[in-house]
Amino acid sequence: MIHIFRLISLIPCLFFFLPQILHSLDFPKDHSFHKGYKLEWCYFIGNLETTDKIKIGYELSFFKAEIQGKEEIFPVHFAISETNQKKHITVDALNRTIGSLGKYTEKMISSGDYKIEILSPLELQIIARPRNSEISLNLALKISNPNEILLQGPNGYSQKSRKYPDIFSTYYSIPRLKTDGFIKNGDKKYEIVNGLSWMDHEWSSPSSQKNEKIGSQNTEWDWVCLNLDDGTDIMAFNFRNTKQDLSESFGTIRTKNGEVRYFSKPEEVIFTPLSENWKSKKTGKSYKLNWNLKIGEYDLILKPNFEDQEFNAIQSTGNTYWEGGITATGKINGRDSSGNGYLELK
Repeated sequence: MIHIFRLISLIPCLFFFLPQILHSLDFPKDHSFHKGYKLEWCYFIGNLETTDKIKIGYELSFFKAEIQGKEEIFPVHFAISETNQKKHITVDALNRTIGSLGKYTEKMISSGDYKIEILSPLELQIIARPRNSEISLNLALKISNPNEILLQGPNGYSQKSRKYPDIFSTYYSIPRLKTDGFIKNGDKKYEIVNGLSWMDHEWSSPSSQKNEKIGSQNTEWDWVCLNLDDGTDIMAFNFRNTKQDLSESFGTIRTKNGEVRYFSKPEEVIFTPLSENWKSKKTGKSYKLNWNLKIGEYDLILKPNFEDQEFNAIQSTGNTYWEGGITATGKINGRDSSGNGYLELK
């Protein structure tokens, strides 16, 4: 197991070395995992509201890792954030193909108590019912038009570094999934009536690749997704291949009318922390939680819904990170702008 955890502790980076052959994306087929790639994830987050106007955030991330070219394993991260109570609950798991606990087809991804049902190019059902936890969810996710699927780079090619140009992945998002269903925490059952989910799906490192060189635990990144009230969707990230490297920033903007712009040149995206570190009492790890994002005509301040949204996944992927709901306020060409989203820090 030592070698397994050494590998999968690197999963959330998903910024891999050596070129891969990109293919034309085909939905719903490409909503599922892909045979022949060493690392992959399918990730859902949402800022939702219940019938009682209670604000709920969630993260549900499915990973696939190929071990020594032989076995595939399937970690899962699941978190619920009760924003009003500033309460963050997490659970993680690791399943293997043995006993069919971890498996996938063109119509589903399953890992133990967690499942994605791929109903069509436009519809997904996500289910999390961990038997050793009080939290669970069952959510129907839907878009109305395939054009709502957002490729994060030309043809889904997502560059991660200008300094290291052979670091990239295939990457697409669905930023505005209409969300219906239920989230539970103990005896509290929340019916979701408002809010959106964001889906990210990313894969790289083909199995045929020899002398594999993937990102180490020294790799760092800051990532954000935003749904703005004017209908604009934004994804941006900083990437550092080593602790000695300066951040390299990239991003995407899609406007309400469907115009997509990619930002990959120096200074096109400025994504910088504003505040002192928040230190986790559970792990002792520090995170910068307040940020300024300048991309295109947008100048935004990002603030967490509350501070303690750390995920300790030592038992599954061997790492800890901060992943939580945020608000965005600021300006677009001098006019007020606002929205919400999720921030991930490693």
